[in-house]
Amino acid sequence: MLNINKLYAFREKIPKNIRKIFPKPLRRIINQIFFRYYYLQENLKKLPDANYPDHESFEYQKKLIENFNQTNNQTSFMTYPDLMKLLLIKFDPNKNLNFLDIGGEKIDFYLNLKKNFKDLKYFLFNQKSVNRTFHQLKNEFEYKNLNIIDETEDLFKANYDFVNFGSCIQYFEDYENLLKQIIKNSKYIFFSGTHLYNSDKKEFEKSIIVKQVNLLPQIYYLYFFNRQNFFKLFTENNFTLVFEKKNLTDNVNYDNFKNYLHHIQYSDFLFVKK
Repeated sequence: MLNINKLYAFREKIPKNIRKIFPKPLRRIINQIFFRYYYLQENLKKLPDANYPDHESFEYQKKLIENFNQTNNQTSFMTYPDLMKLLLIKFDPNKNLNFLDIGGEKIDFYLNLKKNFKDLKYFLFNQKSVNRTFHQLKNEFEYKNLNIIDETEDLFKANYDFVNFGSCIQYFEDYENLLKQIIKNSKYIFFSGTHLYNSDKKEFEKSIIVKQVNLLPQIYYLYFFNRQNFFKLFTENNFTLVFEKKNLTDNVNYDNFKNYLHHIQYSDFLFVKK
């Protein structure tokens, strides 16, 4: 592990203009041979601050609206492309749906929900920069059932039929307290693109912090969760697991963890309150 970390640390220090000297095909070969891993374990006690900056601008969101108006469908990427199908199975499209999107950042997902559910109340919670963009969108396009939550404590003031964490819970430092609160007022809670593993070792009984290194020059820090410990937050609070399955939007290379973490998987999973 130490040698791998040193190798990646060396690559991070190479200036971008130097890396660009090598042709793309050669860089691809070098990455496939020497830099095959997505994540490296870090010896950190907490996630760094300002860990996941926002890149989606107001103009980008307006482009998504334009595309939706032309196609009548969502065109932006989702870590769980079948989410709408799942919702239509679980809920009557003609009845009220209170939907909380934690980490939501694509306006065309909201538009697609609004198209499919006639009595929708959509709640969005994200970083302040994302929220500012959605406040602009709400005002400019008069989205009356778009509710933007700016403060964490305000998350717990409404009851939700469905909470979508998408692929974001691993970026919350205080994820346990957030989940312990959100389960009190939610029926379904869904996670996609979340890293789970099994381990009986004391040092891995809850989670580990890793550094994502396959998107250089961007580097992100996040949690991998012990499956049993994470699921216990729900099963001990009157929730049951509906399903867990492998997420198919990415083929993550976990080879550097397999000596000490077992059944590690990039997962989608759904809980429901009994």
